[in-house]
Amino acid sequence: MRGPKMTTLRLEGIAKDFSDGAQMRRVLFPVTTEFEPGELTVLAGPSGSGKTTLLSIIGLVLRPSEGRMFFGDKEITSLSENEAARMRLQRYGFVFQQPMLIEGLSVLENTLLAFAVQGRRPPKGARQKAVKILNRLGLGESLHMQPRLLSGGMKQRASIARALIKDPAILLCDEPTSALDAESGQTVMRLLKRIAIEEGRVVVVVSHDARVFPYADRLVKIENGQIVSDTREQTQTEEVSQS
Repeated sequence: MRGPKMTTLRLEGIAKDFSDGAQMRRVLFPVTTEFEPGELTVLAGPSGSGKTTLLSIIGLVLRPSEGRMFFGDKEITSLSENEAARMRLQRYGFVFQQPMLIEGLSVLENTLLAFAVQGRRPPKGARQKAVKILNRLGLGESLHMQPRLLSGGMKQRASIARALIKDPAILLCDEPTSALDAESGQTVMRLLKRIAIEEGRVVVVVSHDARVFPYADRLVKIENGQIVSDTREQTQTEEVSQS
């Protein structure tokens, strides 16, 4: 599976405020960082820490209150709603905590549905590609099964296949292993790791599941809207101190 051109996602002073009706409350303090292609980043932290807010901003679902974001050389914080929606469809893949499969469609048809959302027919070879991805995720014998016949873990793996079918440059995953048993979770994380490294994609995973941490090239911990630790920065500091 040939991946897209390698492109860095860069954040400059990205922050987010929400209003409770009486006053503004800052839920994400300024973040300046880069998400590199070929790298699997895990965002970890307690509920309400700001990690999902950060993921939503990265995914062009939320607009930041301040700061700028760049996809390569292109600033994407200033995109219109239609432009942002188009970019999400064309360059992003999303895996949500709930699989959101369509009943009445088979696993294979749900995977190919990603193209229908874009208003186009699956391109030539898409069916064979979908079968290959589903086989890699352990769903080769379930291609023609309805979602109601699948376990929760199988449904989540099918949703991951749907996200991968479009060759996204950026793959954003919100608790992708939460519904999976240990073996299935390992299968998914090994695949995500391979997707990042071998195909040069930006892969960002939000997770409470400590089992995914060993698969991270970079582990970022967030508390109270602030990054409290980043293994990339720790590594860079150690390299400087040793030089």
